[in-house]
Amino acid sequence: MDVSKLFYPSMAEALEAEAKAKKKKNGANKIRSIGRLPTPSIHYQPHVSATSNPYNFTNVFALFGENKNKILFSDMEGHSSTYNTELHSFMIMPDLNSPKGPNCLAAHITRTAAHARYDFDIRPDVDYDFFAYNPHGEHTDSLYLMDMDQGKPSSFELLAYYPVGEWQWCSLPLPPFFDDPEHKACSNISYAVIDGTRICISSATATYSFDTVALEWSKIGDWVFPFHAKAEYIPELKLWLGLSASSPSDLCALDLSTAAMDSCDVLPMVHHVGLDADLPEG
Repeated sequence: MDVSKLFYPSMAEALEAEAKAKKKKNGANKIRSIGRLPTPSIHYQPHVSATSNPYNFTNVFALFGENKNKILFSDMEGHSSTYNTELHSFMIMPDLNSPKGPNCLAAHITRTAAHARYDFDIRPDVDYDFFAYNPHGEHTDSLYLMDMDQGKPSSFELLAYYPVGEWQWCSLPLPPFFDDPEHKACSNISYAVIDGTRICISSATATYSFDTVALEWSKIGDWVFPFHAKAEYIPELKLWLGLSASSPSDLCALDLSTAAMDSCDVLPMVHHVGLDADLPEG
């Protein structure tokens, strides 16, 4: 599938096309209303101390699970729980080793026997047999949380359900840029999951990769992702698509495959996507 025609080669051409489209608008391309949202199935309320002190309101929400059917909630003290959207049930989780703040990255990774061997001290033969004969289930779910404020001892943690049947939080190696005394947490955490095993994240000046199997960090290049928050992989396009950090109402895409990222000294070519619809006013 030739996807080159789906994107503008540069931001300048995308903006020019958008300007021309606005001149020709006739009302046929306006966004339609989707009507009312469905009735909520669950409600969350802030902790009492958070309501009395807004600066303590640092709750974390994250979606994970093989079917994206789990919502993790963690409060300002690190107490956590999950809500299963399919079973409509709650489960209390172990407390985080270190509570996470508002600048928090959350990434879901499907676990394998290789992950289990590195994550916890488990017999390799048990891991292999368990995953070989049980390809689906909670043991394949895992959630990675990283607080971009580096002053905490366990800023980067993994929640995993390991084969003996118990959820655990495990502290992980911190990213190299945390060692930089001038590092400051960015309000925009730009990241993506690549090949189902690597979490790639940009600091203020460079982009790094964390191998979730080997539990090792590596530097990709002295450039940063153009995305606002997380970019999602689109299999049909074989590209990672996300909102543009420079213009959040626009989309952009990158080829972040292993072949494109290896020895990548410069940012891969950014495909800019113009919007064909007029956004609602107000």
